[in-house]
Amino acid sequence: MLCVVPPAAGSNPSPVALRGFLRPGAAVVAVGLLAACGGDGGAGTPSGTSAGMDSPDFTINPELASRWVVGALDGEDWEVFGAIRDLAFSEAGDLFILDEQAGHVVVLDRAGAHLRTISRQGEGPGELTEPRSMTLLADGRLAIFDASRRGIQYFTQEGEYLESAPFDIEQGMPASVRSWLPDGSILTDSERRMTGRADGAFSITVGSIGAELERPIIQYGPDGGRAVRYTAWDPPPPTGEGASTEGAVRFTMSPIRAFDPSLSFVPLPDGRLAVVDSVDYRIKLVGTTGTVDGVLERPVSPIPVTGAIREAERERRLEQLGGRVRVSSALGGSVSLPGDFQEQMAAARRTMIEQMTFAAAIPAISGITLDFEGRLWVERRGLPGEEGPIDVVTPDARYLGTIQPGGLRIPDAFGPDGLMAYAETHDLGFPIVRVVQLAPGTPLEGGIRGL
Repeated sequence: MLCVVPPAAGSNPSPVALRGFLRPGAAVVAVGLLAACGGDGGAGTPSGTSAGMDSPDFTINPELASRWVVGALDGEDWEVFGAIRDLAFSEAGDLFILDEQAGHVVVLDRAGAHLRTISRQGEGPGELTEPRSMTLLADGRLAIFDASRRGIQYFTQEGEYLESAPFDIEQGMPASVRSWLPDGSILTDSERRMTGRADGAFSITVGSIGAELERPIIQYGPDGGRAVRYTAWDPPPPTGEGASTEGAVRFTMSPIRAFDPSLSFVPLPDGRLAVVDSVDYRIKLVGTTGTVDGVLERPVSPIPVTGAIREAERERRLEQLGGRVRVSSALGGSVSLPGDFQEQMAAARRTMIEQMTFAAAIPAISGITLDFEGRLWVERRGLPGEEGPIDVVTPDARYLGTIQPGGLRIPDAFGPDGLMAYAETHDLGFPIVRVVQLAPGTPLEGGIRGL
């Protein structure tokens, strides 16, 4: 069942979002979170219904069943993962696991049984060097973005290598993949371009390489073509002094400002983009021509930044300092920097954190993602170091409810029939994948897949 718990009478139902952005690989699933509830749901919101976007929060607690866990410290080659980079379900419910370190894709069936392993580490035809992202295309092909090989490799789902589509790094290519389109196009907000000089040296530009003045969402087609899908709002640059050093490795570090709104976007089944780029709870629906043809809003306010919040955020970032810094190389890989530079970098980062400035409010939304049924899962921002709620809404402006902190977290991959997969780390430190499923008969309502 899907238990809906409305706010108590006289309570403030909507107030404050309490969660930071959950990066892939960081999700931890909680099973058996069904809250006890009874009656008709109260407040005019019976169990299993949806509401308008202006509705106060009401809690949903989807019940989950654990399906299987895979990953081993010592075992078969396919089950000893090195660095899980991406997860994707097929329409049949098979799970594809991209292991960047091993340079291959492990395919498991619904029961967690090993079906096949696709590709291997290498630089030959059909081999992978630094695979960063993958997707299953509308025509059934498996597409893998390989950063070091600067292109997309295509396979059948059975593992047969088909072809590659390289990007011209001198013209520009994605530096990372934010989303895939069904035809194999890549959506990104970070690009890479290499420019050579007459003396044989070259420079690399990472960021936006076009003439756009704000934050562009760029679409790279499989043929290497570049187009701007939408130009998002960009906050003014932070004030203050940066940091720099000279030596064998030179760097410049810009001043930082905490709590600027992030740019988050996902393609919808009907071809539009859902875009978040503002402080308020506002999701823009951007058409194929780049115009905003709809907006989803809820009565959730940004959190004003107080002195206590500033202190907590600064302490949180200082605690996260440590570990060796790796940077992207000009050819798409990454390199670890010398020890003396590591010390300089750590000192500069500490200085920047101590001197950082702050936005006036914590944005209401930190990110959005799309499930297998076409519903939007909206991650609401929170206080430093704290989780917050997740709203489930539909692009046609229906609010399906809110999952409270401590409940179900957004998975790294959504699958058919309520399947969800999480890339996690075992207590002994090795990577694992956990698969759960919404209990039979309890899917979230409002699926719109196929629009």
